[in-house]
Amino acid sequence: MTVDESRVLRLLLVEDNPGDARLLREELRDVVGPRFDVRHVTLLAQALEAAHEPGLDVVLLDLSLPDGHGLSNIERLTQVAPALPVVVLTGTDDEQLAMRAVHAGAQDYLVKGQVTGPLLVRALRYAIERKRADEGLKREEAARQTAVFREQFLGILGHDLRNPLQAITGNAALLLRFGGLSEPQRRALQRITDSSDRMARMINDLLDFTRTRLGGGYALERARTDLYEVLRLVVEELEVAHPTRRFELSVDGDGWGEWDAGRIAQAASNLVGNAVQYSPADSPVRVAARDEGERLRVEVRNGGAPIPPERLTHIFDPFVRGTDRTRARTGLGLGLYITHEILKAHEGSLQVRSSADEGTCFWFFLPRGPRDGRPGSERSSEPPE
Repeated sequence: MTVDESRVLRLLLVEDNPGDARLLREELRDVVGPRFDVRHVTLLAQALEAAHEPGLDVVLLDLSLPDGHGLSNIERLTQVAPALPVVVLTGTDDEQLAMRAVHAGAQDYLVKGQVTGPLLVRALRYAIERKRADEGLKREEAARQTAVFREQFLGILGHDLRNPLQAITGNAALLLRFGGLSEPQRRALQRITDSSDRMARMINDLLDFTRTRLGGGYALERARTDLYEVLRLVVEELEVAHPTRRFELSVDGDGWGEWDAGRIAQAASNLVGNAVQYSPADSPVRVAARDEGERLRVEVRNGGAPIPPERLTHIFDPFVRGTDRTRARTGLGLGLYITHEILKAHEGSLQVRSSADEGTCFWFFLPRGPRDGRPGSERSSEPPE
């Protein structure tokens, strides 16, 4: 970030010597470059009070004042206004003192009697730029630490919620097996079981999210896998969960490759489940997979309202949902993000397109196995046929 030379900069001049103050004003007035609106005070107490006012750009601070002396002037001023850049004025040409002044919080150090107009303007301008850069880095670091803490917290929370949730699920299942329950009691226990399963999926999503965001990624357990069989199992599970919905699965060619079957099933289930959630109840969900030689292609299509264009570009970001339609929320908005990361870990890619005429189609390409150091994710923009 650079200083806007078209804007008048507000300078707080802290100098108890009237002659020095007048000379500094004249030097600033006669130099081509940024213009300064100078406010002059003679005491440190006045400077501390003025530093609270908004709009100041920089302080030119004498180290020898009637009510303050030496490096403590810098420390007291930066305590009051830590974001305000400070340039020190002193009558002592001492390199060690200059370094100590910088360590105390000053951005620059000028010696009286050696100050020229161009030197003064340059020191003030650079002080403003350096301080802004430092503050920007501090904000970025604070934001990074906040993000890491948040993700660590989510991971710990998700992990610690598993034990009591497993106790709830286990006891509900035990009561259902005992029998002798009235129909209202059985329905209540089934609701507990269903809600616990949904919560378990949310917790797993949180753990997956924090693992990827904190750099852990997905540790894949590759094995010889029939992708078509994985898709069949996923579709069968969703048919049981949604008995009124119609699913269509078509496969073509060789479906074998080296993949983590559990993770691929998770990714496919996220996509098919997403299609169920965001499509009309009377419309089919179509899943198609085909052999393309060194890779396989899988498409999941559904009808219904298209994903708004402004969301489409961020659809694989965490906590993003496809539409604004009012419906019960069954997840955290992490499914597509996690699916994208699973496919990336397999050196594959995930794409989407959505329109009112054709509905929504998610498709992914999946290499049959690791490519031994060749480039990772494929970024094909090829539309589905």
